[in-house]
Amino acid sequence: GGPVHGVVFKGRRYDTGDRGDYLRAIVQLAAEREDLGPDFRTWLRSYVTDELPS
Repeated sequence: GGPVHGVVFKGRRYDTGDRGDYLRAIVQLAAEREDLGPDFRTWLRSYVTDELPS
């Protein structure tokens, strides 16, 4: 066989091939952005508390 390489990684990992992880990544990254975050978090909070069926 050939050589094996590895990387020590500290941080978040998103599996964007998984639909749920993809959506979680988009929401989390958008919420953390300085230019999008405040308005997006306000909208998301309103959507989750007021618009989703119970």
